[in-house]
Amino acid sequence: MKTQLCVSLLLTLSLLSTSAKKAKTKSCKRTAFSRHTTNYQAWREQMTVCDLLQDYDAAVRPSGRTPYNDTRGAVIVTTSLNIRSISAVSEKNMEFVAQFRFRQEWYDDRLRFIEHQGLLSSDYRNFEFIHVARDQSLWIPDTFFQNEKNGWYHMLNQENRFLKIRSDGKLIYDRRLTLHLACSMHLSRYPMDHQNCEIAFASCEFLNFISSLDAYTTADIEYIWDVPAIQIHEGANGALPNFEIASFKNGSCTSKTNTGTYSCLKVEIRLNRVFSFFLLQLYIPSSMLVGVAWVSYWIDWKSTAARVPLAIVTLLTMITTSHAINSNLPPVSYAKSIDIWVGACVVFIFFSLIEYAVVNYMGILDEHRQMKKAACNRSRLSNVIDNDNFGESLQSLTFSPQEKKRLIRRRPKKNMEMQEGDFEAIEMVDRGPPRSAGLMEEGWTFHDTTDLVYIGQRKRVELVRWCSVLSSRGRAERIDIIARIIFPIAFILFNFAYWSIYLEEEDLDES
Repeated sequence: MKTQLCVSLLLTLSLLSTSAKKAKTKSCKRTAFSRHTTNYQAWREQMTVCDLLQDYDAAVRPSGRTPYNDTRGAVIVTTSLNIRSISAVSEKNMEFVAQFRFRQEWYDDRLRFIEHQGLLSSDYRNFEFIHVARDQSLWIPDTFFQNEKNGWYHMLNQENRFLKIRSDGKLIYDRRLTLHLACSMHLSRYPMDHQNCEIAFASCEFLNFISSLDAYTTADIEYIWDVPAIQIHEGANGALPNFEIASFKNGSCTSKTNTGTYSCLKVEIRLNRVFSFFLLQLYIPSSMLVGVAWVSYWIDWKSTAARVPLAIVTLLTMITTSHAINSNLPPVSYAKSIDIWVGACVVFIFFSLIEYAVVNYMGILDEHRQMKKAACNRSRLSNVIDNDNFGESLQSLTFSPQEKKRLIRRRPKKNMEMQEGDFEAIEMVDRGPPRSAGLMEEGWTFHDTTDLVYIGQRKRVELVRWCSVLSSRGRAERIDIIARIIFPIAFILFNFAYWSIYLEEEDLDES
């Protein structure tokens, strides 16, 4: 029972809405002509429209007859666009804003006033066009834009549209629109990319609130392009801060489904991104930040307070720049060109911090090793001094050459090794100076020979100490010197590969 009541209520409402539409269609304000207050041309046009709308139903589609084809068929709607501006291209929302004048032309044989001999006198045929008032309803194609997100008609100061009828029944409908249109963007080459956006429109009839959304097939309405189909205003590029309109073309997007073939037209617009903004705001500053991070290679590795903050500040600045860039981009699943550049800059700056950590570790390690060697050398010198005292005590005693050798051989066990030549020198002290060569003078004692051994050992210790100091300085500084050469070369090679790849792809896309 409830179902029947609902159905009857819906049918009643639909009939009431249909009758209201017909009453509104038939309503036409007829006024008497006043020579003092009325424009004769405008009054005559409105009276003609009132005569034409006596039996006119705006809900019924025209028959499709034209002055050139008297057979019934689909209504041919000739369309054209006059694009005034394209602005507010948003990569994050993947949309753009277009303002244009949308023009549609079609024939309605019910509105031919050149043939109305009985209704109109010959005076009504002296004009070619009749401008339709806003309160006079005519059948208009139910065109909708397929990729529209939001839009509005321009109503300031009045409704920006006009509808006029030609004497042969041709209607010309022009209206100003501003639409937020979806644009599927591919950002793998951002910011050296170009985007292909489109404006697509088709027929969509909303019969009433009971029926669902349905569209006219090509048997009812067919859209074709006018000549010229698209016009771009000269100031359209001025509304694009980061893009320029490279090219545009009109095409068809007619689709065939199980329920029929639906007419559809589209405008493809190619937008090239202006790269100079990103060059000045991103690429040059980020390259300078990488160069600032390299300054730490010329600072002494012991200056921790200078090198560490320099690397950390540049790293945080680069990460902040990366977040600022990605905040205006959608979270896509593929890597963008700008991600590769920013990531490489972050890696180079991060490596400068890691390089200092390695240098600092190696420097501290060498310092510890040097301190150990210095302590060892200090103990050796003290042993040498003790041995000198031991040598002086030996001078007061008289030993045979075999006993002297035995006593001297005990010394390497404590501190140093004696060379075979030193033993010979000690023996030469006992034997006396050689006859053949005057290498040793008379009066040499064991004490003088001990001094010679101490001098040789001291020179050896000083050489070892000098080598240890050189190696400790060289290891830390050597890494800095290598980094000064390798990192700039690696960054230059990265720049060469980066720009060559993306500029080559851009040339291929243009070709």
